[in-house]
Amino acid sequence: MDVASELTLLVASKLIVYTFGALIHLFLMVLILGNRRLHRLEWLLFSLMTALFMWNSGNLLALNLGLYYGLAPPMLSGFARLIAFLGAMAAAPLLVHVQAEYFVRPRRLPFSGRVLVLAFYLPLVAAPWVVGNLLGRVHLDPPAALGGAARPLALWIIAALLAGAAFSLASRRPQREPDPRLRRFHAVLAIFQGILAVGLALVYLTRPLPVQGFGGYPATELMLAAVLPGLYLGYVILRYNFLDLRVSRNVAYSVAAIFGLLIYLNLMRRLSGFLEAHEILPVAVTEGVMIFILVVFLEPVKRLISWALHKAVVSEFERVQKLSAEIQDFAKQSGDLEGLKRFVEERTQQQLALGQVTLRAGKAAGGPDAVPPKGKTRRFPICRGTEVIGALEVAPAGAELSGDQFGALELLADQLAAALELCQLIADKVKLERELAEKARLAFLGEMAARIAHNVKNPLSSMKTLVQLLEEDTSLPERVRQDCRLVVNEVDRLNHNISQVLRYAKPARDTDRPVDLSAVVKRVLTLARAEAEQRQVKLAMESSGACPVEGGEEAANDIVSNLVVNALEASASGSTVRVSLRRADGRVELAVEDQGKGIPPDLRGKIFQPFFTTRAGGTGLGLAIVARRLEEIGGSVDCQSPLDGEGDSPGTRFLVRFRAA
Repeated sequence: MDVASELTLLVASKLIVYTFGALIHLFLMVLILGNRRLHRLEWLLFSLMTALFMWNSGNLLALNLGLYYGLAPPMLSGFARLIAFLGAMAAAPLLVHVQAEYFVRPRRLPFSGRVLVLAFYLPLVAAPWVVGNLLGRVHLDPPAALGGAARPLALWIIAALLAGAAFSLASRRPQREPDPRLRRFHAVLAIFQGILAVGLALVYLTRPLPVQGFGGYPATELMLAAVLPGLYLGYVILRYNFLDLRVSRNVAYSVAAIFGLLIYLNLMRRLSGFLEAHEILPVAVTEGVMIFILVVFLEPVKRLISWALHKAVVSEFERVQKLSAEIQDFAKQSGDLEGLKRFVEERTQQQLALGQVTLRAGKAAGGPDAVPPKGKTRRFPICRGTEVIGALEVAPAGAELSGDQFGALELLADQLAAALELCQLIADKVKLERELAEKARLAFLGEMAARIAHNVKNPLSSMKTLVQLLEEDTSLPERVRQDCRLVVNEVDRLNHNISQVLRYAKPARDTDRPVDLSAVVKRVLTLARAEAEQRQVKLAMESSGACPVEGGEEAANDIVSNLVVNALEASASGSTVRVSLRRADGRVELAVEDQGKGIPPDLRGKIFQPFFTTRAGGTGLGLAIVARRLEEIGGSVDCQSPLDGEGDSPGTRFLVRFRAA
């Protein structure tokens, strides 16, 4: 606790230093608490700022009590001493603890680090004895009241400063801190701590202790040097988002201006009282001169604040522009809308230090019918002209979004529309290119299939005719005639496979004509009934009448016949294949359901691929033809397997959606 009985230049300097120190550390306390949920390191930093605030505010209170009372009441004087010295004693170990935790983050302190930190906390055991001496000798100055404990206390604080400087130098290594700006911060912090350690040693260890208060101008300069690291820490938080702590720069500049004005008004009152007490100038003259000086400097200060605010706006604008450029580059390179959403969410949350970011695309995301955001979440609509095409939903990391964050998000939302449209255009282009490539491949396959049909099917037909003639020749042995029948069956199987390839390779005809799907299903089931009876499988159909659909008869016939054949082949003897039709939302749904073994989950994504089959002798083209025909006519197909509640067999259901005519 510092003391004073009259306002001198030294006391005025101390008042300014302690006021400045109390305000700076109070501002940092509020900044840390108001940003987000605190972790261990942030709590320790908050505790250190609290201790330094207690030291400065306790000394400021003591100085004002001395100036007001001359000899302050013992209770008030003791209260000021208690605040100041508790803060000073807590600051020493907290300084070491904070920098040790920062050095090893995000890991926990090793055993050796915990021992070192504990060694700096141990002197706190003597805190009751020190505080008792201070409160029991209120009539003495603090150094005299401390007695023999003054120098060990100074030595303890010096050791904490040197340990903190060592941790700062270790933290600035590139392996620990890749950001060169933060490495510079650690270097400056180490210099400050070294200067403070040397200064404390010179003032309190190499010469007699101060007679009054904590000393003259050298001690006051040391107190000012102790405030500068906190000021520099606030600058690094504002400029570089240190520890992900953020505050609106406009608010910071406004608070700084208010604090400066309060200090100036307090100085005006103190100086006018001092000059009048010494019969130099009346109070009115002094206040008039200082107000005139304030008016003279008002315009330069205004320009300085305007320049600082402009610089802050430009800096935030450049950051958003850089983020927007990264998003545009990602959209150009990827063409993946889902990937772009994830990239925007991650980079926006990281760059603007937000709690959570969600990008929603679509008119319903940010339109008037959208569900309002809950809690502290804010929604920023993404517009193309007057049309809403998405929304950016943001939850702050702290209590509320700062002014800088709010402006940056509004600017970013304005620029996201172009990125979303660009990504969608590239995705459409890639899809179109793939479709063209697939069509070119299928056209080539169709041409090859036509050649195969010409070069293979005709000779196969001739071979089949000759073998059938041999089979009918009764002069040949029975075994030879049996072999002929086998050859005829194999020729038929080859013809069927070639026909399947031709059917897959060639597009369906007359896809622009409507067809009654119910009639197609009845015809296919009539043709398949003989095979169903041979397999002892029942065929059942459910329909509510005519169901005209788009796509043409050939495409509908290929889809239904392949699904029915596939269901028959998967069905066991005595089971049932059900085919049902129903209308829903401008579409006609065809369901083909069997009671077979079902499809394993790991194979479900492959069943529509060409030539993929799990059945011996199969071509793997049946479901591929279904998928291709639906792509040609604008339909869709879903596979559901197993079916719940359908007896002992898992079963499979193919649900096909046609466009209603």
